[in-house]
Amino acid sequence: MINTFSYGDENDVHLKSVVALSRTYLSFTRTLQVFLKTYGLTVPQFGVLESLYHLGPLKICELIHKNLSTSGNMTVVIRNLEKEGWIKKSPDDEDKRSYKVSLTEQGAQIIEEAFLTHLHYLKDFFHRLTMDEKQQLLQLLKKLNGL
Repeated sequence: MINTFSYGDENDVHLKSVVALSRTYLSFTRTLQVFLKTYGLTVPQFGVLESLYHLGPLKICELIHKNLSTSGNMTVVIRNLEKEGWIKKSPDDEDKRSYKVSLTEQGAQIIEEAFLTHLHYLKDFFHRLTMDEKQQLLQLLKKLNGL
């Protein structure tokens, strides 16, 4: 027997929306994890490589901000990417106390290939929505985030 509780129409919609957003995120992340495994990447590693690929060299604090990460997690991710030879750290010319992280040639090669596959998976993930619905979803999510 399923008990259903109502906390009022608006609260019920809020609760259902959070569950729907969470399920959508988990569904997408599972798909992402499966294909990234073929490249030997984790989701956070992919995020760092993608940021560097599209934005160029970044400070560690910028990577943390761009990837919604913590400093502890980012330290591990950067260390592992360095071990693989996909990124390198070099002193920041503007602030000698910090480092800039950049892609190596090998790192650029792996992210180019993985990113093209990522685009394919994105197309498949969003295939149920029309272009208008995709744009509407984007605008609603931005509005929800206060952007």
